[in-house]
This record gives sequence, structure tokens and C-alpha cells, in this order.
Amino acid sequence: MLAKQDFSQMQDYILQALPQLLRQNPEIATTIEGMLAHQFPRRDEFIQLLNEVKLLREDTNQRFKQVEQRIELLQEEVNQLRDNMNKRFEEMNKRFELLQAEMDRRFELLQAEMNQRFELLQEEVKQLREDMKEEKRERLDMKHRLIKVESTVDRMDKKITQFDAWLKLVTGNVGDQKGKDAEQLFALGLSYGLKRTDIKPETIQLRQIFRDEEGIVFPKKGKSIEVDILAENGKFSVFEVKTTAIETDVVTFARKIQLIQHQIPDKQVTGIFISPEASDSVKQCCAEYDLMFVG
Repeated sequence: MLAKQDFSQMQDYILQALPQLLRQNPEIATTIEGMLAHQFPRRDEFIQLLNEVKLLREDTNQRFKQVEQRIELLQEEVNQLRDNMNKRFEEMNKRFELLQAEMDRRFELLQAEMNQRFELLQEEVKQLREDMKEEKRERLDMKHRLIKVESTVDRMDKKITQFDAWLKLVTGNVGDQKGKDAEQLFALGLSYGLKRTDIKPETIQLRQIFRDEEGIVFPKKGKSIEVDILAENGKFSVFEVKTTAIETDVVTFARKIQLIQHQIPDKQVTGIFISPEASDSVKQCCAEYDLMFVG
């Protein structure tokens, strides 16, 4: 077996010597042609092969033509279908435009109607609000009037109660009331008589006893006096009620005030003489002794 290098050298030698060998021995070409026939087709076979390829090509071309014709027919059908679809789409577009226009027209009419109704509703709501405001004002006015009436009734009721208590004081019709009931009665009566609203029952001290042990004011030593006092803000207002009074009643009451002033020097003590039917002389006497007169 030849080595790869030897084979390569032999191949080069044959390629160089073959042309000369063919010229000297032409029969060698026949031998070589026979050898090649086993590996490659002969000329006639090659021509036959070319003819078959030509026929195959013509058949293929014919088929391509048929396919092209079918494609053209199909293209025409597609074009026709496309035209039909375009026409239908145009018709649909026209119908849609007409429908859209009709819808727009109806929507505009509906919107105009709704706007009109809304405006009417706004007017009704506005009128309703005005009516409610007016009704509210009337109710508030009525409420204020009722409050004023109730306040007036309360004041009148309080005045009547105070006046009733005042009448009981000046007429001596106190009855058997004692303690807090009596203090309440005197507080109401004095509030009316003195025209004050701040006299409270706890400021009334009834039947307070004072004794002139040394006879400083009264001739008789050890004389006891009983007075009613309105005590408030560190001030004592001694009051005495007489249904009918004379000057000597005023003089006696003035001495009582003098005794209390002597025994309670740290307090401001004043006198209030109450007598609805007192004469002018009694009033004058009160003024002389610096006593407050209430008639």
C-alpha cells in the first residue's frame, strides 16, 4: 500500500505524462473512457438526461403558468370580493352616518328637554328654598314672640307673686308662716316694695332680739327690742312694717336703729319704715331721723 506522499507524487507524474501517452497510444483514451463510463454518464446518456431536464422544465413552466392563471383568477375573485365588501362598508358607513345623525338629533332634543326640565326644577327648588326660608323666619319670629310672651308671663307671674307677698306684709296677713316660708314671703314682698330683684330669702333675719342693758337709748335699762333685718354685703337694713302709723312709731323705730348701731359699730345699719297709709307728718318724721320711707 502506497504511502500518502508516494501517492501524491504518482498523481503528479500521471497528470504530466498522460497527454503524451494519449497522443502515442489513442486506444488508451478508449480504455479511459470505459473506466469513466462506470463513474459518469455517457454523452448519449447525458443528452437524454438533458432532454428529460428540458421536459421537466417545460412541464414545470406549464404548471407554473397554470398556477399563475389560477392565482390571477383567485386575485380577480378577491378583487371582486374586496369591491363588494368596500361597497357594503360604504353602505354601512352611510347607514351608520344616518343613524349617528338621527341619534345626535334625538340626543340634542333630549338634552334640550332635560335642560328645560332642569331649569324648571331649579326654579322650583329655588322657590321651595325661599318658601322654607320664609317659613323658617316665620317660625323664628313666632318662637321669639312665644319667648317674649313666656318671659312676660313669667315676669307678670313673678310680679303678681311679689305683689301678693307685699300685700300680706303691709296688711299684717302673714298668718302662721315661720322659718324659711316666712323668709321667702318677706323676700318677695320687699322685692316688690323696694323695687329690687336681688333680695334672697337667706338675707332675711326675722325677729332678732337686742337688749339695752345700760339704758343708753331707752330710759329703762334692760329693755328688749325685736326687729327684722335685711343683711347683705356687710350692711344691715332694719325694716319695720306698720299698717297704720303715727309719729311716735317712727321715733321708737329710730331708737331701735340707734341701739343696733351702738351694739354693732362695725356694720352699716340703716332703717326702712314701711307704712302704706302713713300721713305726711309720718313721712316728714322719717326724713328727720334719716330713715327710708316706703309707702
